Amino acid sequence: MNLDKFLIKLQRFNSNEQEFIQSVRIFLSSVQEWISDDYRLKNAAVLERLTEPDRVLMFKVPWLNDEGKVIVNRGYRVQYNNTLGPYKGGLRFHPALTLGTVKMLAFEQVFKNSLTSLPLGGAMGGANFDPKGKSEAEIMRFCQSYLLQLWDVLGDDIDILGGDIGVGSREIGYMFGMFKKLSHKHNGTFTGKSPDWGGTKLKAESHGFGVVYFLKSLLSGYEDSLAGKRIAISGFGNMAYGVIKKANALGAKVVTVSGPDGYVYDPNGIDEGKLEYLLELRATSQDLIRPYSIEYPGTLYHEGKKPWEVECDIAIPCAIQNEIGIDEANSLIENKCTYLIEGADQSCSEEAVELFAAKGLVYVPSKATNVGGVAISSLELAQNNMKVNWSELEVDKRLQDIMEHTYDLCRKFGLQPNGQIDYLKGANVASFQRVTEAMIDQGVV
Repeated sequence: MNLDKFLIKLQRFNSNEQEFIQSVRIFLSSVQEWISDDYRLKNAAVLERLTEPDRVLMFKVPWLNDEGKVIVNRGYRVQYNNTLGPYKGGLRFHPALTLGTVKMLAFEQVFKNSLTSLPLGGAMGGANFDPKGKSEAEIMRFCQSYLLQLWDVLGDDIDILGGDIGVGSREIGYMFGMFKKLSHKHNGTFTGKSPDWGGTKLKAESHGFGVVYFLKSLLSGYEDSLAGKRIAISGFGNMAYGVIKKANALGAKVVTVSGPDGYVYDPNGIDEGKLEYLLELRATSQDLIRPYSIEYPGTLYHEGKKPWEVECDIAIPCAIQNEIGIDEANSLIENKCTYLIEGADQSCSEEAVELFAAKGLVYVPSKATNVGGVAISSLELAQNNMKVNWSELEVDKRLQDIMEHTYDLCRKFGLQPNGQIDYLKGANVASFQRVTEAMIDQGVV
């Protein structure tokens, strides 16, 4: 297959969805050799089927604000591919959310879920709704209205919803309550529930813990460790919280944290006390990081900037897609960064990824590193189905096992003739192989 011609055609039919096109282009480029070696993929039109979602749902979400005014938002759910199991993916509530972003996230989720070796397909959804500044009652009414548009196409063996940006246990609770009322079922259709009524321990920390566990395995492969490493991260949501907490426990020092107003550099590292302060700061729903520098003298606040200009051994972007472009990539290289571990989905632009490869910086895509959230979700589903509640220690051990297995797959399929490891290729080929083999086995459906 001529990949360039295929991508031109894909671009023509999805011209307003640049995030989706970017994701597909990066993915297919890294598995191109695998594609050309297997005639079955062409005969079964696997690529054509993989780059079209099974179903795209787009709908209005009307709701009443506290003044009695009707507000209308746009909602989405992309059920992308269920070859390996029921659709599984998060919900994102963000004012800038578009269909292109949702399709990109759903496409990535298919292969992220595949890497875990769990029986889960991929999906994603959300709305251009901003929970910030809304009252509890307004958030509840919005969540209930959103769920009314979807409840009849959900189920623990059909489509399973979880959290993402703007959607935590509060929002999941409101949607689950409405789903339960409509369906008369109390099951595992939602993950990210409160541990008091069906959720699992470590859910809030799972993404960040998983990133650090993958990083620990990666460093071990280079006969290195986290002890004494300086880590620069962005964001201060659940992902960042989990990364900081586990990195501290393993002897590393996280020296940056950021918000939409800029970033803070803390040369002494963000210890447990400072991490608790970040949680309090986040609870204000303002997302501003400047108060941290006021609370802790000796730290430096950089307004309107990103944290990729500081010296660090490891960079872990935990905020949003494409936050590291070519300029930020150059800064990281100049400041002696050795490892770039994506936390947030598709954190780096294509140009940045190409530069990392050219300069020898070890780059690992989010597809591989943040499967911890998927892993914990699957453990939550298992506990729901068995009507049990595992301890934090047991959940953490299972999470470590899944992340070590994911690392082993990336290493195996990413090994190059020169002995180097291409983790992007490894993650993509390993996940692609599992999905496409299942698609061929199941016929043209």
